[in-house]
This record gives sequence, C-alpha cells and structure tokens, in this order.
Amino acid sequence: MSESTRGVIYILANSLMPGVLKIGRTGRGPVERAREISRATGVPEEYEVIYDQVVSDAKGAEKRIHSLLQSHRVNPKREFFRISIREAIRHVQESCARYPVNEAREAVEFDALPGLEERMRRWIRRDLVAVKFVQYSDLCLIRWVLQPDFRKIAAHENIYDLGCIGDERERCMEDYDRHRDEYRCESGFFCPVHYSPKENFDSFLELDPYSMIMTGLDILSDEASDYVAHLWERRQIKPPKRLGWTVVGASYSMMGPEEEWREALAKHGIANSDMDAESEIVQLSGKRDIL
Repeated sequence: MSESTRGVIYILANSLMPGVLKIGRTGRGPVERAREISRATGVPEEYEVIYDQVVSDAKGAEKRIHSLLQSHRVNPKREFFRISIREAIRHVQESCARYPVNEAREAVEFDALPGLEERMRRWIRRDLVAVKFVQYSDLCLIRWVLQPDFRKIAAHENIYDLGCIGDERERCMEDYDRHRDEYRCESGFFCPVHYSPKENFDSFLELDPYSMIMTGLDILSDEASDYVAHLWERRQIKPPKRLGWTVVGASYSMMGPEEEWREALAKHGIANSDMDAESEIVQLSGKRDIL
C-alpha cells in the first residue's frame, strides 16, 4: 500500500445549512480541510468536523460512500448530501470498515544506533543496546532498549514522541493552509506530514545533544549530559556534533626484539614518530611472529 492511497474520510456540517452534510476525503487532517473549505466558499460560519476516520484507500472508500448515498446528493457535481448525521456516520463506518489501516504494518522504521555510534559513540549510554526511529502517519517515535545487566536477558524498552522536542505540527498545518502553493515546512521538528521518514530520520541523527537531555530523550550517559549542560549553561561553545581526540600516549605489546617489530610496524604505515610520545614498551616472550 502506498502512502498516496491512504487518507481520511470526513463528515462536515455547517450551521447555516441544516440537514446538509459534506462527505469527502483528504490526505491531511479533517480540521485543516474544514478550514480550507470555509475560506474557499466564503460562508459566514466555518464548517465543523462531525466525524472522521483514517482508511487505507481514501479514494476507494469515498467512491463507495458516494455511490451508497447517491439518492441523498444535493448536486451531482458536489459532495453535499441531505441526510441525518446518524445515518451518514453509519454509512461511513460501514464503508470504511472495508479499508482498515494497519499502523504497525505501514510504519517506516530505521535502525538509528549505528548512526549514533558513529557520531557520538563515547557519549551514549553504556547499557543502550538498540535505538529505532519509527514514523507513522501522524507520529515520529524513538524506541530505545536498555539492558542494565548484560549477564541477564532482561531489557527495558522506552518509547519517545519526537514531538516533545518542539511540537509545531498544528502551526505547521495552519501555515500550509495559508500558503499552499509556495509552502515549505521550516519548523524542523520532525513533521510527519511534510517530511519523509528519511528526512526526519536524518534530522534525528543530527539532533543537538542539549535538546536530547532537556526533553527527556535519555540516550546519553550521565557524564555526557553533565558536560553538555555545563557548556550550554555557561554560554560556552556549542557541544560538538562529533567527538575528536588527540593521542598523548601509546602502549605497544609486541612479540620479539624491539627493532624487528618497529620495522614491521613502519612497513604497515605506523610511523616511528608516533611511538615517541610517552610510549610504554611491553616485551613479550615466545613466538617472534608479529600478529
């Protein structure tokens, strides 16, 4: 099932048209659709959402409903029907039951742990064993698993709504309705309506660590959280997106005489100069082969 077939079947009513309901479909939320129709028709009173239901095939469900309600249609070219609210809801429910939505099957999921380890391996919790990014039609979630004791198979899963980091979805939809032709979502807050799962997943991998610790996304270690908070609250530099380090000492555990393994390491691109910084030489006895 493609994302383009999924949608919402809605029933709208207007107090200035008693007994007449608008029944149709939309790929967005029914409230946004009601606002759009109210502006387009220029009626003094806005339309009110009476009922809505998400279906797997909005076009198919709408076609079936309109066919069943053909005798109630006010105008063959319009989606207005002279019918009671109770009867309209019954027909919509019965028709939509043929097009159920399986959220679990339709969800898009990415494994986020490899990307987090590449970016901030030494910052993440030591007991973190799995991180999944999951996007539904109206939600972007993070599911992470903690295993405090690796000697036991018991683990604990946490589910986090990324909307907590900055829930701009309602404002985002209002902006979309006002500027439909040139609209581009600029909220950057994991909008499942206007951003693809891959775009939201990439945004999560680049999420600043201060937002993580301040909104309860508990995937950083206590030491990293304290460090990030310290930098931010003292208004120092922003925490780096990727950690760097400088080697200030070295320890070599090699087989055989020192001159032989130094030559062997140099042959493999390990310069002698790297061995001069506070090196600790550990001589091993036994076979002289360099492993």
